[in-house]
Amino acid sequence: MESDHPTAVGAARAESATRYNFTRNDPFDRNAPIEMVVEQLLTSREFMSTIRTFPVLPGTIATWFLGQNGFIIKNDAGCVFGIDLYLTNSCATIFADEPFRLDRQLPVFIQPEDLDLDVFITTHSHTDHADPETIRRTDKARIGRFVGPWNSIAVYTENGVPADRISLIHPGETIDWPDGTKIGATFALPTDDTDLNHTGVLLEFANGIRFLNSGDTAYAPRLHALLPSDVDICTICINGGFHNLSAVDAAEIVKEIRPRVAVPCHYDMMVNNVGDPGMFRAALALVGSDATFRQLSYYEPWVYDRADYPRAAAA
Repeated sequence: MESDHPTAVGAARAESATRYNFTRNDPFDRNAPIEMVVEQLLTSREFMSTIRTFPVLPGTIATWFLGQNGFIIKNDAGCVFGIDLYLTNSCATIFADEPFRLDRQLPVFIQPEDLDLDVFITTHSHTDHADPETIRRTDKARIGRFVGPWNSIAVYTENGVPADRISLIHPGETIDWPDGTKIGATFALPTDDTDLNHTGVLLEFANGIRFLNSGDTAYAPRLHALLPSDVDICTICINGGFHNLSAVDAAEIVKEIRPRVAVPCHYDMMVNNVGDPGMFRAALALVGSDATFRQLSYYEPWVYDRADYPRAAAA
């Protein structure tokens, strides 16, 4: 049972994550200091070290949520994969002329220089996903491979990633990693005309666990038909702003693709673009999804074991 797992304390904290207040900052008040949603609990190097040294038991994976669409996943072979890691406050500067603030209200959990990953993945080139500053500041020698669609490749190249460390991927394609993991790109519907090469990510681990991330995607009634079904975990955007899925849109997708666990994301980072994970949880029940809702806490690893999440019988 999950309560017997050594990370049971972290699991309990994840249930309390709904108490985070994501609306504490006024996006139109440029003079007010930004109040952080969560305190900085570890230094950057300490946090990266806890991830690299965290023991992942056979048949499980561990996931850390870094806000927005940022995830770090470690498998039981010890490989570490990062998705859409936005580790600066660059959007606040790049979009300083907008009528609202795009400051981050989460701490920078890991400084780009301290990233230690086997694979760095981006779903598309929007700055909060393929952040030029994050990529520029990474120690390229500590990252085995940079993976992404067409526009992301340009961001990698422009920010110092050697060509022989970059892998282009399109929806429907997979890259085989030496530990047996298959890194796949899935379809996503572009949210604007600045990047028409949006993707999602499907990580299929050698232990059989399948982890899907939606990336940024707009809604279409048949979107689910282009996505993998019956995955273990689906992390999905719910913010509704900038043409992304709303909580109800996301719940409809989850209902159709039937993951064991649905994890909301892209609702917490930018002061002008927050969402309510509780609304997503309610929407799952409203549409009749049988997925287990899971909101992830910051700093705490969530250890997924398929035995803890039996799949409901199909209706």
